[in-house]
Amino acid sequence: MKARISSATKHIFAIEILDKLPGLFKPYRYLYHCARCKWSFVVNDGPSGVITALDDRDNPLPHDEARSRIATFALGPCPSLQVLNAAHGPIQTSNGTEATTVDHTHRSRPRGLLALGI
Repeated sequence: MKARISSATKHIFAIEILDKLPGLFKPYRYLYHCARCKWSFVVNDGPSGVITALDDRDNPLPHDEARSRIATFALGPCPSLQVLNAAHGPIQTSNGTEATTVDHTHRSRPRGLLALGI
């Protein structure tokens, strides 16, 4: 089952307009740079809107690493937020046992009267 990805874990991009591809009616190229993880992508880098993942020196990444980065481009998750996506273990109580239910204490009297011993 695929985990649901919230919008809070997506990349936050700063977008820079690069040059226009050569030829008539060709689109502009755009540099997308994530403010969180510092990954960079070039969009419209060739025919049909190709996305190219870049390394720290703005060189194209090797094929395998580029595929894994491009897979996170549109929907995330941003790798700087992987801690939020990690599965958490059970909650431990103060005596070291696992909490099984939430303890909701229902009081029939107001707290002020309980403190007075009434």
